[in-house]
Amino acid sequence: MIYRLYILIPLTLLQSLCFGQDAMISGIVIDAHGEKLPGVTVQINELNRGSVTDHVGHYTFPNLKSGNYTITASFIGFQKYNQRFTIKDRKPISINITLKEAVTQLNEVTVMAKSESQELHESVASVAVLETKKLYAQSNNTSDVIKQISGVNVRQTGGFGSSADVYINGMSGKQVKFFLDGIPLSYYGSGLGLNVLPVNLMEQIEVYKGVVPVDLGADALGGAINIKSRKEYINYLDASYSLGSFNTHKVNLNGQYVNSENHLIAGVNSFYNHSDNNYKVDVEIPDQFGNPEPTTVRRFHDQFTNYLVNAYAGVYDKKYADRLVFSARFSGLDDDIQHNAVMAQPYGQVTYDESTLGFSANYEKEEILPRMALKWYGGVNMTSGNFVDTTLNAYTWDGEVYDRRTDGGEISTSRNLLSLHSRNAVSRLNLHHNPWEKGQFTLNVFSSRFNRYGKDPIAAEFYGEDFYANPTTLIKNATGLAYEHAFSTALVSYTGVKHFYMMADGYAIQNMEFQPNKQTVSNFGVSQSLRYRFFRDFLAKASYEYATRLPDETELFGDFTLVRPNPFLNPEQSHNANLGFQFNTQKLKVELNTFYRLTDNIIWLRTSQFFAQYQNLLKALVKGLDVEVQYQPFDFIRLKANATYQDIRNRSSRSVTGSVDNRYYDARLPNIPYLFGNGEVRYQKSDFLGTNSRFSAWWSASYVHEFYLYWAVDGNKDLKNTIPSQFIQNIGVSYALPADRFSVSLEPTNLFDQKAFDNFSVQRPGRALYVTLRTYLH
Repeated sequence: MIYRLYILIPLTLLQSLCFGQDAMISGIVIDAHGEKLPGVTVQINELNRGSVTDHVGHYTFPNLKSGNYTITASFIGFQKYNQRFTIKDRKPISINITLKEAVTQLNEVTVMAKSESQELHESVASVAVLETKKLYAQSNNTSDVIKQISGVNVRQTGGFGSSADVYINGMSGKQVKFFLDGIPLSYYGSGLGLNVLPVNLMEQIEVYKGVVPVDLGADALGGAINIKSRKEYINYLDASYSLGSFNTHKVNLNGQYVNSENHLIAGVNSFYNHSDNNYKVDVEIPDQFGNPEPTTVRRFHDQFTNYLVNAYAGVYDKKYADRLVFSARFSGLDDDIQHNAVMAQPYGQVTYDESTLGFSANYEKEEILPRMALKWYGGVNMTSGNFVDTTLNAYTWDGEVYDRRTDGGEISTSRNLLSLHSRNAVSRLNLHHNPWEKGQFTLNVFSSRFNRYGKDPIAAEFYGEDFYANPTTLIKNATGLAYEHAFSTALVSYTGVKHFYMMADGYAIQNMEFQPNKQTVSNFGVSQSLRYRFFRDFLAKASYEYATRLPDETELFGDFTLVRPNPFLNPEQSHNANLGFQFNTQKLKVELNTFYRLTDNIIWLRTSQFFAQYQNLLKALVKGLDVEVQYQPFDFIRLKANATYQDIRNRSSRSVTGSVDNRYYDARLPNIPYLFGNGEVRYQKSDFLGTNSRFSAWWSASYVHEFYLYWAVDGNKDLKNTIPSQFIQNIGVSYALPADRFSVSLEPTNLFDQKAFDNFSVQRPGRALYVTLRTYLH
């Protein structure tokens, strides 16, 4: 596995490209919190030349002669910035500018500037925005970060690399869609999943808790997470290495070269992650008489590795394109499968590996026609995977062989030596049209096609036919049209309509028989959102949406490992309503959101000791609220706390549940937390000890209240299986030299080694320690 590190070595050559251009000056403008500021006026006084920063706070002045100059930057609500600089020998200079906030009283009206992320957070959308720049020096993946947001809970099926379910206001699993720059993350392959995606690749994370805007253009049922990748038009090299417990290694290497005179851009994003996941778990192992004995052992056969190399090149700020970039990437994973979904049976030799080769093009033009902006993305992926389940050995939790079967694998009755091949194509067209000053239309058309086939000689011998050779096909289209109108500075409305289409052609194997199925689905959805600002610091948001979510390829066709196919699934539908309030000042931010969901045809992962399968089982009612408070008494310290309560009740009749009576009606759904929260205290000093370096220290904690593993109405309450309450605490410190040229961080997680559990009572890692080194040259 370590050999893949050699893929990254040539990328270090990018550093040499960052020096030796034609004479120019460029940089980015940020505020004191590191948030990029668009629309800032930047000038070179001696030349009487001016520029305005773009949407990522970037500015540039090409074609400068040698000499002494003064650069100024001004923006409403911030103090004016001045700096002298010198150009020698036509060498380029990079000056990143940090503006300090200033409060200006104009007729008793206070005017404050807002960053792009603040504007989005206070827009008509019910969205939480998290800037990730401050987390670059830490050992974080996306799933580690988003669970700090109010209303969001992340549950994994094991250690690093294990699958993750995200809950947003009662919606969970695949009901919540994940996007990378507006493209569904699942399109990129398993090696680029939310559970392993490094924060160093992204600029910010947007969590939509209510209506999902048509810009994202997919069939999310009641929540979505959009990750915005880094788009800085500067030369840089960003490299980091993290070493942690359980033989965990994380390597990130990102570099970019910009020719500002010709407006050319090229770069590479890459990472490599590995973990043995050999943390301690409490299990039962049979003694010499076959009686189960409680014991604590280290997990075995649970290594996980994933990697990515993405190269891109293109142009920006041209007459024909604001941005035109072509990309080629190679990603993959190697995964040891340790146990079944409920952690009841250990596996000793089952493995799955996957690799994906992908190509894409991205085009953006702000004025493709008068008052009309266009964005288009197109790409294709080719994925190959191998699932191996051939051993006759039966293992105990300590890794010992205790028996030999006469037939069958550890998971399947046939045994498997399966190779899978899939092709995935996607296209997204987005148009924004401003026919008048206070109104904007948005049209988004998203289309995808998925095709998969396999080959398994061992299973073919068992069944008498290679069922896996039969192809499966899934075609989806999501079209959305929205209109946003500002009736005044206080009242903004957003109205949307969506159409969803699906054609699925697949099969299931039941009782040794091949059962094909082909279905076509067409559904509409509508949404309405309102935002009203009562005064400068206080606003309210309300929204309603009738949403549809189409089953995806894993739910319909299975993963050929732990999940069996079910091509007969129906789409989920949900009535969603949200009401929220925000109070925002410089020092204090308070947010309260209430939510209501009535969901039918819920696609539920039904598990057993040997396999799992998605099924349409339930109708459920969700009611709840989440609240978050952020307080920054001083520039160097920030406190944050949030809490969520979600009451998820069954609304299915006994004919659906299969019960002899209606005792499950209005019962709380099992195996889902209903009360949880997070807290953080962060200290950050930008000019530490007068050295222009930065020191940070933080404490964070997460709490999950106890909940039942199975239905609360069944059995004796005192004897029921309960997931206990969990209070996990983490701490960390980091130190960075000026301009982040070098930084080091130390992070102990699960500080007091508390037992942690997630999906189906699967045990999570205990106390761990991570050290991260990072260098950033620009």
